[in-house]
Amino acid sequence: MQSTVKQNDISSPLKDMKIPEPNEPLISVIIPAYNAQRYIESTLESVFNQTYSNIEIIVVDDGSIDDTPAILATYAERLQTIKTKNKGVSHARNTGIEASNGSWIAFIDSDDVWGPTKLNEQYSSLGDCKWSHCDSVYIGENQTGVVKRSDYSHIPKHDVFEELIVENFITTSSVLIHKTLLDKFGRFDESLQCLEDWKLWVEIAQENPLAYCDKALLKYRVYSGSTSRKARYVQPLHIELINNIFKALPNNKVYKKLKIRAKTKSYTICSYIAEEANDFSFAMKCAYQAWLLKPINIQASKRLLSCMVNYVRFPNKGDGTTD
Repeated sequence: MQSTVKQNDISSPLKDMKIPEPNEPLISVIIPAYNAQRYIESTLESVFNQTYSNIEIIVVDDGSIDDTPAILATYAERLQTIKTKNKGVSHARNTGIEASNGSWIAFIDSDDVWGPTKLNEQYSSLGDCKWSHCDSVYIGENQTGVVKRSDYSHIPKHDVFEELIVENFITTSSVLIHKTLLDKFGRFDESLQCLEDWKLWVEIAQENPLAYCDKALLKYRVYSGSTSRKARYVQPLHIELINNIFKALPNNKVYKKLKIRAKTKSYTICSYIAEEANDFSFAMKCAYQAWLLKPINIQASKRLLSCMVNYVRFPNKGDGTTD
């Protein structure tokens, strides 16, 4: 395997380190990494280039078997690396939190990229809130780098709980959070195979207002192989989590309507993801479930019709094949 380690500009890794400004609290940046050799350098450089200077960087190598450990070793004086067995992203993030010294925690995945003012602008716009997130643009496969998260989702400000239980509009790589909230509400649920971030954000949002920086300070990478893009795998887990969230809430008209909205949103999103993967049978199934929940909704009807047309047009691509 050919190494991707940089050979120049690393002989004196401390030369570019910034001197913290007075009264800047320490922010611990947590980066879970598993076989991340392709993008980890660009991720790290985006953290090194932050205008906010008082940071520590903790990379949790989640049992990588590629060149990730060698790449991290070249930055040894600029970050802390923790090596663990491969136990998943939740365990990696939790391990980083436990090792952190900062009063604030920021997360970034090993294939995402921050703009240079990301931490500075978020910290400055916190107000009275103890956590914050920002807008992002999509990069990666079939992405232009122009489309923003806010183009797809309504992103409310401050008291976001009721909107958040309908749709997870918080991108983990955009989150800046005071460590006391993580101490109070626990960590990422390591028993969940996905959606662990949404579960934690919902629990925190029920009691804590959320600040939102509406600038796209994050480049969020998407690609067909990521867990979030596997509709057949994610969709039943999504519905299960929705059921569990609402089980703990009052059984009144307001939350009954929100539960219908949440499930409709889940099925609709998964229909689009399945369609992108040429899994037209599952796209149609998800669109049908969304329509059943809101049969008089024009958009749900149009979505179902569109999925049915694609299923008829491409009968040999109804099982998730992507040729």
